[in-house]
Amino acid sequence: MVQPTRNLTTSVSIMLLLTVATQLIYIATLSGVGIIEGWPLRSTIWTTELLLFTAIVIASLVGLIRSPDLQWGWAALVVAGLVNMIQSGIGLSMFLPATRAGADFAPLMGTVLAGSFLFYFLAKAIVGLAALIFGLSLFRRDKSIGRVVGALSAISGAVAIALNVAAINLGLGSVPFSGASGAIATFFAGCALWLSSRHSE
Repeated sequence: MVQPTRNLTTSVSIMLLLTVATQLIYIATLSGVGIIEGWPLRSTIWTTELLLFTAIVIASLVGLIRSPDLQWGWAALVVAGLVNMIQSGIGLSMFLPATRAGADFAPLMGTVLAGSFLFYFLAKAIVGLAALIFGLSLFRRDKSIGRVVGALSAISGAVAIALNVAAINLGLGSVPFSGASGAIATFFAGCALWLSSRHSE
């Protein structure tokens, strides 16, 4: 069995955990802050996330090649990263101009926001799939704390898939905790990969 290198797996796990950290910072500092007022920090966070997602895609493509037994998991991270790149790009390129267009163009801003969140929920659902796959793999291979983390990753991944697919179907704000479930799944996917890296090489 060809395994991805320990450094590769560790790097992806760290980047996943960093995306969770940026989301927490965003919520803690920008909740209730307008697009224009919070733009310097908001755009900085989104640019950081865009770069992180780009790096995750590149690294996961390498993992996809080097780990045939976990191809579905690595492929899920590739697609989730690409979708997140689109979502971040929409925010960076469209939110500020659409907001500055004024009240007469509020429906346009609503459309941009709905489109952005569709990609957001889709990415969270796909990350949930990655968490499910990596969690099950760790659960089967590890007999210690990794078994617990693997189970939590798999469970959180399944929940994230269900809630975020429902959110895609029903629309923004219609499914409580959908985004949060994706962030939790991302956290446990990162933890599962981190522990899996201890088994590499």
